[in-house]
Amino acid sequence: MKRIITGVFALLAFITLTTTDTSAQELGGTIPTVSVNGSSQLKVSPDEIYISIKLDESDTKGKVTLEEQRRSMFAALKKAGVDAEKQLSVVDMNSSFYRRRGALAVTQYELKVATAEQVGKVFEALEKAGIPNVNVTRTAYSKMEELRSEARKAAIINAQQRARELAEAIGQSIGACYEINDYTTTTQPVVYRSKMMLANSASLDAATEEAEPNVEFEQIVVSYNVSAKFLLNLK
Repeated sequence: MKRIITGVFALLAFITLTTTDTSAQELGGTIPTVSVNGSSQLKVSPDEIYISIKLDESDTKGKVTLEEQRRSMFAALKKAGVDAEKQLSVVDMNSSFYRRRGALAVTQYELKVATAEQVGKVFEALEKAGIPNVNVTRTAYSKMEELRSEARKAAIINAQQRARELAEAIGQSIGACYEINDYTTTTQPVVYRSKMMLANSASLDAATEEAEPNVEFEQIVVSYNVSAKFLLNLK
């Protein structure tokens, strides 16, 4: 009797193995999967805007000293609501010879502000103070790493949703994700644009002087892409 039972189990095992091998052959010896791409794009307004301010005695042919320009600058920044002690730093100090009359001093400052509105007020105040060499040099976002992390998560969720939609279209479902490849995160360069002539203009006309400074910045765009493979659950 024991020999008969053993023989039956051996026969069942053989049938199971044969069936498994046949299924693998029907699938071409590969695991059924679905491969998809996922992407995400997040936009944010810059909250760190850097302004270059250059004080140069040669702008007035030496008639206005650097110290006088500096006092005018600090007064203008205070009027614009800037805390110069916290937001302003000296980048470079040097002097150059001008027509052999002696050295004319030059000082470069960098001012950090948080909003486009404050940029407009700073430019307007400095221009009225007679300080023409003012430019926006760069912008940034203070929580860029958190933004990149959020973009990565959004991209893989997007890939999973695409895989699920493809599987459902053929009456199947997805299983575990067993492979993920991510692509380089790209931060789109921020383009500075203004609705008023902010830098290197001789004077503001009467209409502009009365108008509220209107400055705009392109948003920072963070894009992320992934490719992923999910197992297909056959029905």
